Amino acid sequence: MRARTWRTRNAPPATPSGRAVGFAPPRGAMPLAAASDEKKGVAMREIRYDVARWFGAGCDVALAQVTKTWGSSPRAPGSVMAVSDRGGIAGSVSGGCIEGSVIQAALDCLEGVRDASLERFHASPARAQEVGLSCGGNIEVLVARLDRALFEAECAELDAERPYVRVSFVEPADGDGTGASFLLVSPDAAAAEGRVGLRAFAAPGCEGWRVVAPREAEERLGRAVLAEAARDVCACAPTEGAGLVRTSAGTFFFARTNPQPQLVCVGSVHISIHLTRMAKMLGYRTVVVDPRGAFATEERFPFVDELVHAWPQEAFKTLRLTASTALCALTHDPKIDVPALAAALDSPAFYIGSLGRYTTQLARYRQLVCEGYDDEAVGRVYGPIGLDLKGREPAEIALSVMAEITAVRHGATFPMSTMLASARRAEAERAGA
Repeated sequence: MRARTWRTRNAPPATPSGRAVGFAPPRGAMPLAAASDEKKGVAMREIRYDVARWFGAGCDVALAQVTKTWGSSPRAPGSVMAVSDRGGIAGSVSGGCIEGSVIQAALDCLEGVRDASLERFHASPARAQEVGLSCGGNIEVLVARLDRALFEAECAELDAERPYVRVSFVEPADGDGTGASFLLVSPDAAAAEGRVGLRAFAAPGCEGWRVVAPREAEERLGRAVLAEAARDVCACAPTEGAGLVRTSAGTFFFARTNPQPQLVCVGSVHISIHLTRMAKMLGYRTVVVDPRGAFATEERFPFVDELVHAWPQEAFKTLRLTASTALCALTHDPKIDVPALAAALDSPAFYIGSLGRYTTQLARYRQLVCEGYDDEAVGRVYGPIGLDLKGREPAEIALSVMAEITAVRHGATFPMSTMLASARRAEAERAGA
């Protein structure tokens, strides 16, 4: 059976050159409130479809970025909000308390009142409840016109699932250049190719990254200033999500965007229904693979981004498993689970999980060994899948699985079951019997 995937319903708006900008929202997109972490903030990937639609309609757009916070600010540095010259709003820079002022600053920018601005907000403890900046929080927001070509380059990196860093000039030493932005992208990215108005170059000290900047930004600041900022950002961006760097030319803000994590559930079982919903709330792209089309339906999985009706051997010829992928084999059927586990072991997936108790893990272990995988490879598989929370209901099992995936993703060190250890335990129990 051929792999079947669900396509987006809306055609993407086109650029003057005919290329699509931003693309349409994918199937399964959840409401922003459900997909976003209140404290973490709103990422560009969450507002890109609105921005693409505005650009496609001929609008000008301003971007507001949280660059610094103190106290209990509702949004973290890196959170963004976009405003169009026709009043469109997407994203958030606070819990709603300062949005009005930021929107006005964005409209001033688009109307030419000022090129860009750094807005500072403070709420004393006495006014905390009134304005929403709890516990006397403080926040700085950079507001500047969004360069369309740079936005398209950013969308290209999001679509390619490559990490990138947006860098913006916050406080120039000489007072000129506020709001000018550029990207740091991977060397194999072709973000600047064919895009009018962008310049791309390698910066000393930025091995593994390439600078992509609007021509206007390069002309205003000079390539040497951009290269110095890129070098300093490269020194900390690999380990920090967002922050400030101070150069001889002034202060720059950077925000790193990593590929969206992906959860692949092999098997359209009841656990998968709950697991994919939880994953969507945590910002994952979700995929369900099952050759049994009667089970993997849109009615059962309304929020899943992609349903693939195919055997794993066929599905994973086109479905990419990256270092941002977690795969869960959940069918209890070796004809489906084993090929899926093998495909995951051949990939850099950060998490591989197998459903079933110790005897099932032993059976899967032996089948994978017969397929040519050694103990080191099989040791990457977590099984029985999920943390031992003692729950037995499908939703409780899904919770334990999502908890384990989260623990592995963030480097938690407490004990977790692996297929190899479970197989050894099952062998020992059989020998003892």
